Amino acid sequence: MELGNENIDFIKLINIKGYVDNITPHKIAVVAFIREYGLLKIEAKDMIDCTMAPKYRKDFCILALKLIQCPDMEFKEMEALLTDGRYNLLSVHLQNFCVRLQNIYVNGINALTDCVTSTIDKLMIDQSETNPCVITRCSVLGFYLRRIMLYLDKLSFVQVASLYKAFCIYYQKGTPGLMMRSLSKEKLNNVEGQASTSHAASEEAKQQELFIKINIFDRDNSFEECQWSRKQAELFTAQQANLLQINEKKAMQPKQLQKTIMQIINDLPEYPDIHFLSFLNCIRMKEFSGAQDSLYNCFDRAVFNMCGNGNVSNDRNKNFRYAALNRAAMHTQFGHKSVAMEGVREALAVAQEAADGACLAHAAAWGALAGGRARRAALLARVPRPPRAAAAAVQLMAQHAAVNAARPADVFQIITKGDSINYLHSMTDLTMAGLSNTAALWGLYGKTEMASVNCQLLLNLNTKCNVGNGSVWQWSEGVGASGPMGAAGAGALCAAAWRGRTHLATALAALFVAPQVRSAIAKHQASAALRAAKWEEADQYIRQLASYDRWESQLLKAEMYFLKGDATDALEALHDILDYCKTEDDSLHFMTLRLKAMIMMSEVQHTFSTIRSTNIMLLNEALSLARKYHLHYLAATAEMHIANVQLHMGCTKNALALVRKVLPLIMEHGSIYDLARGTLLYTKCRVATAPPAGEARAQVMQSCCEALDTVKENFSKVGAQARLLHTWYLQAQLYNDIGNTIARNHCAWMYRQLETQHPAEPFNMLHIMY
Repeated sequence: MELGNENIDFIKLINIKGYVDNITPHKIAVVAFIREYGLLKIEAKDMIDCTMAPKYRKDFCILALKLIQCPDMEFKEMEALLTDGRYNLLSVHLQNFCVRLQNIYVNGINALTDCVTSTIDKLMIDQSETNPCVITRCSVLGFYLRRIMLYLDKLSFVQVASLYKAFCIYYQKGTPGLMMRSLSKEKLNNVEGQASTSHAASEEAKQQELFIKINIFDRDNSFEECQWSRKQAELFTAQQANLLQINEKKAMQPKQLQKTIMQIINDLPEYPDIHFLSFLNCIRMKEFSGAQDSLYNCFDRAVFNMCGNGNVSNDRNKNFRYAALNRAAMHTQFGHKSVAMEGVREALAVAQEAADGACLAHAAAWGALAGGRARRAALLARVPRPPRAAAAAVQLMAQHAAVNAARPADVFQIITKGDSINYLHSMTDLTMAGLSNTAALWGLYGKTEMASVNCQLLLNLNTKCNVGNGSVWQWSEGVGASGPMGAAGAGALCAAAWRGRTHLATALAALFVAPQVRSAIAKHQASAALRAAKWEEADQYIRQLASYDRWESQLLKAEMYFLKGDATDALEALHDILDYCKTEDDSLHFMTLRLKAMIMMSEVQHTFSTIRSTNIMLLNEALSLARKYHLHYLAATAEMHIANVQLHMGCTKNALALVRKVLPLIMEHGSIYDLARGTLLYTKCRVATAPPAGEARAQVMQSCCEALDTVKENFSKVGAQARLLHTWYLQAQLYNDIGNTIARNHCAWMYRQLETQHPAEPFNMLHIMY
């Protein structure tokens, strides 16, 4: 629906109120603060060999800018700010400031208006050619004083009276304050020679009388006290939105930020950007209802502001297409892919009509995330894009190629092109996203060491900016919502837990609270509880993981049922995963999830079924898919399971040859738990193929016993008590075979002690060594 030109004037009348600043007591106090500093500077110029020190000038400028930009504060807060020692201020400046405020309080409306007008006359008007003005008209202070003067002139007498009443209340709430107590009574009563002697004699009575008089006035509804001006709200919105993007932990806490947003909305209801900041805050907290309401409120007001500014003829649908684009982004964030695609199609259609290339590129990117495989391929076609959009498209193209069985060399060649664009244009955020994406792709292909290296590069990336204090403008999302740093923290934590470094994983978990890190912690703790046969604890962590990753938790639940001996529930959970993978083909983890479920199903069938052919067929299918999608580690895992089945079927030589082929990859990129399982399977294959008797058999058995020492050490690191018991039992049998009675008795004694400390039932899973 388009708004006609006949409505423009009416909309201007509606929105004109939102652009006018109200005069408040805080602003009057700031004017007085600037006035007294300017008068002191004039006095310093008139005196011979007397100048104001640079530290006072610098701190006054910083403090004045803060007072102008910050929202209105109570007089007590202002007193504390001026006297807490953070700023170097002249004591005579503070004394004159206090005297000026008391002068306004005692002498009424005339003193209030005179404070503003005399400031303009004395500080901003050239007295002579040799005596230029102290504050120029185009400076920050000059704009502020002229704006206050302009708005004060527009007030009616009743509104000025209401302003004076508000100032008296404001002043009374702050006295006696820190500054007032530091001044003498004579100084307070000497109000530039204008106050009479009766004021000094009965100051307290006069103040009480004034308070009674100002309470006689009824507050006029035409004068409204607003804590936030339009300029202050714009600065606050820009700062917080920027911090949410580049350094979320430096932004305000979500609850406090939303409270401030509501204050600004109450003061400036027609300001659209504050509604968009509320939208970002709701997205940050995963609150769908609030995000949707804030987004609609933002663009409803943006359309009116666009019409009110007279830009309808230039671009009528700009706000409509970006509203559709943000709606698509919002639904994609919450996983509503079908609704998100509706927003993408709407944004694409309107952007094409307006020839907006930037909107087209962003809509295509969100469509690639929300759409299916065919939609992603169509939207990622090679079209001219600006550098940022091109770099983002490269990341999506790499992901699309990876999940569609492209060669890893081709995938990383695409990533390299994106990195060159990021480095050429110094796009730090996309550089971090590229490193995070590279780590994820290495992890997808099973090269965990390379994934760990990229995570460490990302965590150690120096992204500080030299602007300002340096520590604020840092791309670090360790705390808060998801982002490259959160992904890096999760990757580093997984790598540490993968290699059995529990203390390092715990230290990393304490540094990050991003959702990815919490998911990794829950998964690591659930796996540890399963290995230790702590079923209640494992079920608790699996439920926690379900809130972050439903299907990964379902896979762990199937493993828990299998380890407990419940084959029916385990197969039911695995069939749910496989049914999901048949319909879902657009996520990076769907193929890995499918392969893990197939391998787990083969374990269940191998343990609870005697039909080996079906198990071999399932593992061969998993191996074929893993090789097709270049998932090297999962392919190695499937081959280890095939070797385990061959061992149980009596094909010992084939099993030994296959294990020897695969074990180096497991040792290079596998977890400490998988390494122990693989070494144990290799030892069993060597025992099964050893010579029947003689010195050669004794040498093989002795070598196997030494290998089992490493296996026991690795199982102890991850707390796999049942596996450790089985290893002690097997080692005792091997020592008995070679006649080493002392070593056999030691192993048997250790087995008995460990079984007493950690009693375990004879699990069927002990027959599955991989």
